[in-house]
Amino acid sequence: MLCQRCGKSNEAEREKCRSCGAPLYVVGADRSNESSNMQPFLGVEDYLIDKLSNVEKQASRHSEDVDLLVHAVEFMERNVMVNRAGILVLANMLRERGLIVSSDFDRRWREKTLSNLAALNSKEWCLDARPDVLAAFKGSKNRRRFEERLARAEDLLYSLQSTAAAQILEEALALDPHNLPLLSYMGEMFAGLGNYGRAIQCLGEVVGQKAPPAAALLASAHVELRLGRPAEAEKRLSRLLNADPVHHEGWTLMALVHALEGRWAGSSNCADKSINIEETPAACFLSAHALIKRDKAAAAEARLDQLLGLSPDCEEALLQSALLFLAKGWWVRATEVLKRLEALMPGFDGSGLVSRFKAAGRARRKTMALLPLDPGKVLDMMDPAAEEAGMYLRQMELEG
Repeated sequence: MLCQRCGKSNEAEREKCRSCGAPLYVVGADRSNESSNMQPFLGVEDYLIDKLSNVEKQASRHSEDVDLLVHAVEFMERNVMVNRAGILVLANMLRERGLIVSSDFDRRWREKTLSNLAALNSKEWCLDARPDVLAAFKGSKNRRRFEERLARAEDLLYSLQSTAAAQILEEALALDPHNLPLLSYMGEMFAGLGNYGRAIQCLGEVVGQKAPPAAALLASAHVELRLGRPAEAEKRLSRLLNADPVHHEGWTLMALVHALEGRWAGSSNCADKSINIEETPAACFLSAHALIKRDKAAAAEARLDQLLGLSPDCEEALLQSALLFLAKGWWVRATEVLKRLEALMPGFDGSGLVSRFKAAGRARRKTMALLPLDPGKVLDMMDPAAEEAGMYLRQMELEG
């Protein structure tokens, strides 16, 4: 007797295949009583149908997974940073299959999002600056070559190649060395790339004008603060705020200047002016820091809550809040905040921090409760790409 499953030969009296163990059926020996003896045949049919059905389900499931993955990639390819559906599908599929660790994925995704948005912002600035750059071009001898380089830089920015675009713009600048709109744009671009020395060179000629644009003054102040020169930054900001008293970013940077100089009342005043014009994480953080310095911990906590309402994953704000709770001995609340930090910062030791506070005396806790002011991190809070990335990622979480 042949097995209907594997085809191996078996003895006539066996009920199961000696090779694969499948049930053995007689399907064609006696057809004289077909109407009453169809059950064995139906058993084979059910067995085969069940196997085929399982195969079909597996194939269908894998086909659907592949289709979803393809659609997710297509969404991202067509609508970079805009269409969240494809990104969510891809991320959820990878999470469900255990191919990524959620915390690591989220951290890497935030970093990539920030990088891409910074490049996209450079592209948008280029589009905005281009008409003024062309209008400011002096002479006609090299105009075609000048325009070609601008177009090439724009193409590179569209493909998120900011460093290569900056090199091409250097070639354009060599054709028109005193093009102020181009110098201003390049100064901002080099500042975003972290090349602060070249940024200052480009912005120097622009801010030296009698009435420089606000964007150049602000960018120059940013760079001076990155280079640790608050006095130079204050000069730029004074000119900016005299020309535009409601420039909230100018007031935020002035609050940082005052803080770096240890002028806490002035820092509070400038930060509050900025917040009254527009609530931003950087202004709220500087206000909180100055309030702690002035022994107004309760008001500082309120500012930090306000900040976290704007940017729930702000690491500096979470850590400063946790420190204030630890100083008061509010261990449970502090631990809750520190767990959020551990999810955002791989390797951060929240329990170790709690232990250090528990071992310290009350007076020592108070001195430990103030996070050192890092101007670079405050300036990072003001990065428009960082703010846009935070809004985008929060929207993803809400819709996911």
